[in-house]
Amino acid sequence: MKRLFLLAVVVILINFVNFSGISMPVALGKKNILHENSKSMVEAMPDIKVMSYNIHRGINNNGKLDLDGIVNVIRESEANIIALQEVERFSVRTGFRDQIEYIADKLSMKYAYGKSINILNGQYGNAILSKFPIEDYEVSKLPSNGEGRTILRTGLNVYGYRILFYSTHLGLDQGERDMQVEEIVRLIADDKYTMVLGDFNSKADKLGAITERYIDCAGFENNYDIATFEGKGLSERIDYIFVSKDFRVKKYDVQKRDASDHYAIISTLEIID
Repeated sequence: MKRLFLLAVVVILINFVNFSGISMPVALGKKNILHENSKSMVEAMPDIKVMSYNIHRGINNNGKLDLDGIVNVIRESEANIIALQEVERFSVRTGFRDQIEYIADKLSMKYAYGKSINILNGQYGNAILSKFPIEDYEVSKLPSNGEGRTILRTGLNVYGYRILFYSTHLGLDQGERDMQVEEIVRLIADDKYTMVLGDFNSKADKLGAITERYIDCAGFENNYDIATFEGKGLSERIDYIFVSKDFRVKKYDVQKRDASDHYAIISTLEIID
């Protein structure tokens, strides 16, 4: 009798739930959903590809002015941020053209320019190209005994990070370079997310504090011995990409092209958060 009473109560409750539109919970076996790649749920931050390139005023190895050759080297590299040296504007010897504006326009990139000296009624110096927003820039003089030298800094917004990206071209005398390296290290201080690129006119073992404090990207897979300049009996690595320890180097390459008397150097980097 007691069992019949309990059964009747259960039937009444089920009918009440169904009538009121309330769903009864259904017991399911536990199921773990595994993802082959945990990053598939959250998109990984893209890498950054940077380049340093002394463009020799757009003069190629045949002695001809060919800015389109420079543009092609940069385009083929797929670099996001580029440090350029020996860039002229409005000079008679390079056809009065604003070289950085021309290159940036061809590549649909933003740019900043830092004059080092006036030459032939024009300007000669460093430049930076970027696919990322340039928030600000500054040109600083470096101590120089001969030709005036400078360093150009840009503040970039890269995937929400503020990255300080520098382009420079050091002097030909070792004593002069020692002073310039000391000034660069002073200017940078302990800034995070920093990259210093350029033509340093020196072997790495003569660059002192920069090589001590920053990562030399050519160290990836031990590419220290690949020359970036070859000519007049000289074959040396004198162009560099230095980065702070907030970056992981994933690739380094030297692009041996005839568009300039220097080779372009490229590194792929990952931000370490």
